[in-house]
Amino acid sequence: MKGLMAVLLAGGLGSRLKSLTRDMPKPLVPYGGSGRMIDFSLRNCLNSGVKEVLLMSKHEERQIHRYLLENWCDKLRLHFGCYNELHHQAPEQVYARVKREEEKGTADALIKNRPYIDKMQVEDVLILHSDHIYNFDYRDMYRQHQESGAALTLGYQRIPRQFVKLFGMVAFDGDNNLSEFIEKPANPTSDMVFTAVCIFNKAVMYDYLSQLQQSDWSFDISHDLIPAMLANGEKIKGYAFEDYWEDIGTTERYYLGHLKLIQNQISLDSPLSLSGADKMQRIHAPGFENVIMPATYTGQNFTASNSLLYPGVEIGEGCHIENSVLLPGAKLSPGTYLSNALVNEHQSETFAPASAKDGQL
Repeated sequence: MKGLMAVLLAGGLGSRLKSLTRDMPKPLVPYGGSGRMIDFSLRNCLNSGVKEVLLMSKHEERQIHRYLLENWCDKLRLHFGCYNELHHQAPEQVYARVKREEEKGTADALIKNRPYIDKMQVEDVLILHSDHIYNFDYRDMYRQHQESGAALTLGYQRIPRQFVKLFGMVAFDGDNNLSEFIEKPANPTSDMVFTAVCIFNKAVMYDYLSQLQQSDWSFDISHDLIPAMLANGEKIKGYAFEDYWEDIGTTERYYLGHLKLIQNQISLDSPLSLSGADKMQRIHAPGFENVIMPATYTGQNFTASNSLLYPGVEIGEGCHIENSVLLPGAKLSPGTYLSNALVNEHQSETFAPASAKDGQL
């Protein structure tokens, strides 16, 4: 993967995840019973041989820095941009001296971080997000990008039509060239979306960003940069994501993503980064039918089915849990009956029963 560096976008507020992001930034929200959201993209880089990763963070970024320093810096060459001295100095000294320049959007972040990308002397930039859940090897996508000579190669996948309005809707011609791109369409006409994983030719990307800086724009990759390249006839190729991929933007998608995992609808190898992750098992035992949880929970006086119970939950006697996800810190009073719910230490949210028939699973 020489010639390629990854840029990991991790600056979002995560407000649509509600109380899940009350105490932590979105990238650090637990996922899959054993890891955190940000771990998936980082592990994909590790397994693909992408050695250089530049973090572009903003909201509550000190928590993200601390997590990466403690858990990932011995595996990847992580770059923190203006805070890169964190590798060598005490964090309080770095934060006291360095102030991040305001970044107004994802495309603006690419502009402000250009010195750190140029420093790597790479030809191509792989854009990744810290809230995407998938197992992926970027090598074949990069091979196709290089062989095609594309200015941009973007990933795409088909998803249930009801969620398309949350994404960039895309279409391709018979030669796999991008022919249409509509960001967050109000009335989707297709179920094919941009996965927000893409590879830019760096020189072309910065040519367009320079032009956009002279215009009235919204500082965004999907709203501005990609449409500008498409309108100008740049060679933009597609790369199909055939396996499971999920962009977790809302509590509903968070809940449904877990439900797919519980019901074996997907194949997902979750990272083992949470405390107690190695104890997680899929349990089929008296009182517990298809429950992913620490095996030690079977000794407690409650019952459950089709659910995922993270390490660190407290469940009172006589509770029954079904089709639900309980995150670390969640507590249930004795005798609680819980169904179709997502529970953390702050809040419980209930959803309509999901089914494969309506495309939710």
